[in-house]
Amino acid sequence: MLSMTMTKRAPAKQRLGNAPALAELQADFQQAILSADDKILSLIPGNGRTTNDVLFGVYKNAYIGRLIDVIACEHEHLQAYLGGDDFRVMAKSFIAANPSKTQNARWFADPLPDFLAATEPYASQPELTELARLERTLAAAFDAPDADAVQLSTLQAIDPQKWERLIFLAHPSVTVLSMTTNALAIWLALKGGAPPPAAETYDRPQPVLIWRQDVTPMVRVIPPEEHMMWQETVAGATFGNLCEVLAVFDDPDTAPLRAAQNLAGWLASGMLAAVTLSKPKRRRKL
Repeated sequence: MLSMTMTKRAPAKQRLGNAPALAELQADFQQAILSADDKILSLIPGNGRTTNDVLFGVYKNAYIGRLIDVIACEHEHLQAYLGGDDFRVMAKSFIAANPSKTQNARWFADPLPDFLAATEPYASQPELTELARLERTLAAAFDAPDADAVQLSTLQAIDPQKWERLIFLAHPSVTVLSMTTNALAIWLALKGGAPPPAAETYDRPQPVLIWRQDVTPMVRVIPPEEHMMWQETVAGATFGNLCEVLAVFDDPDTAPLRAAQNLAGWLASGMLAAVTLSKPKRRRKL
């Protein structure tokens, strides 16, 4: 019969001189890849066919290449607009300036629009920043929390006398971007397989609405009056307040109708997640 005894093994550094323990070596190797630090080369033996820097470069380049693929996957039309080679140059610069700090590749490129806005030569082409921000916002709309959309039948069941007190809550996927270039037109052309138009800069920012309808991210330009009504809605204005605002914006006689039309469009698009009633105003005692 064999007798088995457990003996305490010496730490890796003690057994192998100055060599690091496996966990430490793995951590150092990972950090070297993340920060492009070549100090790790002293711990990588070469072989008869190539050198240690070439061996390490395989892992380092593969990691960078994978991150470029991640960026390209989420910015398909930005890549098409820049062209493959220029996109890779831009992506490598972004990766060097923004080492990954998340285990979820989905969020890795979140800083990309800000990087483009602050880094030449991309900062001189503002449509690149807005194209990247548009694609990131569409991705964020897809990932936004689920929420049941308010149905028209819900409003129909509310006493019409109480409608002026209605307050609406936006769906968590809804965002309005203020765009100063024709990045949306560029994106739409590329999405449709058409040549993109020449870049333009607007005299006034153009509000662009992004939301998720069912499981599909949607985007459209939102007209000025509807944009103003949406801003007031998000700020907590009642339906009565919204009608008052639209009465100032345009014909006061048709303000309730215009407010109802915008509201109907939001309901059909699934842009509202809840409806509540404000507290009734107290009447002053005489």
